[in-house]
Order: sequence, then C-alpha cells, then structure tokens
Amino acid sequence: MRILFIGDYSNLHACLAKELSSRGHDVTVVSDRCSYMNTHSDIFLERKPGLIGGIKYLYRLFSLLPQMKDFDVVQFINPNFLSLRPGKIKYFFDRLKTQNRSLFLTLAGNDYFFVKACWDAEMFDFSEFKIANDPTSFHLSNPDHTSGWLSDENRVWNTYLYDNIDGAMSVLPEYDMAARPVLGNRLAFTNLPIDLSYLPYSPLEIDGPLRIFIGMRRGMEIQKGTADMLAIAKELEREMHDKVKVEVARNLSLNEYLDKMKDSHLVLDQLYSYSPATNALQAMALGRVAGSGAEPEYYEYIGNPEERPIFHLSPLIPDLKERLRALILDPTPLYDMSLQGRRLVEKHNDVRIVTDRFISHWNHILNKQ
Repeated sequence: MRILFIGDYSNLHACLAKELSSRGHDVTVVSDRCSYMNTHSDIFLERKPGLIGGIKYLYRLFSLLPQMKDFDVVQFINPNFLSLRPGKIKYFFDRLKTQNRSLFLTLAGNDYFFVKACWDAEMFDFSEFKIANDPTSFHLSNPDHTSGWLSDENRVWNTYLYDNIDGAMSVLPEYDMAARPVLGNRLAFTNLPIDLSYLPYSPLEIDGPLRIFIGMRRGMEIQKGTADMLAIAKELEREMHDKVKVEVARNLSLNEYLDKMKDSHLVLDQLYSYSPATNALQAMALGRVAGSGAEPEYYEYIGNPEERPIFHLSPLIPDLKERLRALILDPTPLYDMSLQGRRLVEKHNDVRIVTDRFISHWNHILNKQ
C-alpha cells in the first residue's frame, strides 16, 4: 500500500511508518518532527510565527499538494492536522479527499468530541478540565483553552471531518470511549505503538537514592499535572535528601530524553490520564516503573491482565505524597513492577502488533468500498 501520514505526536506516526516501510509498504510522513523532539519526517512542514510565517506555510502546503496524491491511505494525526484555522484545514482536507483513495484519522490528543466528553463529566470521573463536576485549576487559569475546543467553529469542523473520513484508530481507551458513539464501527482501538528495538530492557538496580524522573513540556506543565507531581517530589527530596533524587528534563530531543530516562527508577508521567501514554510506555519498555493513568477502563480495554505494574496516578487519589514516601522507604515492589511493565508493553504495544491492527482496519474499510 501507499500510505501518507500527515502530522505526528510523540513519534506515533513515525514509529508506525518505520515498521510499515520494513514490510515493503510505500510510506511518507509529513510533520514538524514533533518540534524539539526531532522525530523522523520525510517531508518537513513547520509553521513559523507571525504573518510572514503563515504566508510561507500556506505556500508550502500548496506546493506539496501535487506530492500528496494517489495514496491508498491518508492518515491524519488529529482533526487539527495542519497549523491553520478549521476553515482552511477543511479546504486541504477536501483536496486530499478528491485525490486519494481513503482518509483515516488517528485519535490522538484533544478534539471537540473528546473535550466535550471531558467537560460534560458524565463519561469520565476526571480530566484535565474537570474533576467530577468541578473545573480544574488548569481550566480556571486557561478558560479560553476549553472554550476554544468547544467553540461552534471547532464543533462544525470536527463533525464534518468525522462524517467524511473512511475510518479512525483510537490509541488510548479514553479517546475510543469519547469517539465510539459518533464513529461506531468505523473506529478501531489499536493502542499506542512502541518500537522495542531501540528500547532495550535493563533490570532495575537500586543501590542508592531512589531516582525519580519527570519530563516537562513547555506550556503543558499544569495541563498534564507534571507541575503538581514535581512539587510533591521536590518536597520529598528536601525531606529525605539522602534517599531520593529528582531529575527534571525539559524540551529535549527524543534520543536525549530517553538517555536520561534510562538512569531513573521511577518516571512520573501524567496525572489526568486514564491510561499510560507514550512517555510512560517507553519508560516501562526500558524497565523503569511508570507513574501514570491506570484506571479500570484501561485494564478492561487490554483484557484485564493479572499483572498491574503501573504506579497509579489520579487526581482522585489524595495521598500521592505518602504513597511516594512509602516507595522511597521500601522500593522492593519496584523490581517486580519493572519486569511486569516490560511484559505489558511487549504484549499490547509492540509496534509490530499495533501495525497489524492498523493494517487490519485499513483493509477492512477498503475492502468494503
């Protein structure tokens, strides 16, 4: 098949593209290399700030349109797969629809339907927008962020895209839960792909202070809850400086980030997620213990395994500091969690398994046409 990926988050599409290419498919990735992460892209597309940056970006898009034709599959990373307003994205979406065989959406990151499910607070007990029915500090400090996702403009555009794609893939259970009522059988749950070939497992060795690692993304510290987790970890470091060390990584390339992660024992990921995302899964693949979302819905989606190796994080769990303190004083449970975490990723997130799911869904939809 000829496959075109447009946009990328945290190496998701680039990871799939590498595996697909190794199987003989003709694959092209168009992205901004995930900004500072510097992931793989065959065609680099980045918007610079300002009016001139916008004009150059549009010119670049029009010049690329002739290269983005005659693909069997075009896969978008998100409804906002271009750095443009919805009306302009729609123009390019319609052009791509006329000159390619099929269009698919990767459900990754926010869109209207996911944020609406979070804001309605009926499907989810918590999110970065609300905890139960109470707005979070992130929403209260950024109300325009929420209203932007829920705007009429965004609703109309997202509805149009959902109506006009051939199929979609959800990479986290919460995205699947929010989109399933709209997309029905056009949606397949695939889970996130992790390339284990460059994430070799190494046994956990704790021969000194427990090393806690936190990755910070500029502008998302409050949204992902990492600022809160960092504050708690730093308090414990001050109180127990001989037993715990905290390292923070900010805006590193993916390779630099993973190198630093390897030296840790516990990686604190997201506070407001129902499921472990790419950062947590990479940590688990390396044999590090991940602190991340691990709600019952996540385990249900992957078959309710007996082993549950994630250090469960949630805004509904009030004793994070004391739970961390207990691990610092007795890190023995981390050894089993390290082994179990690697096994979980091998079984559910190996890029070869996830790629099979993408191919299966593409073929299922294309064979119906």
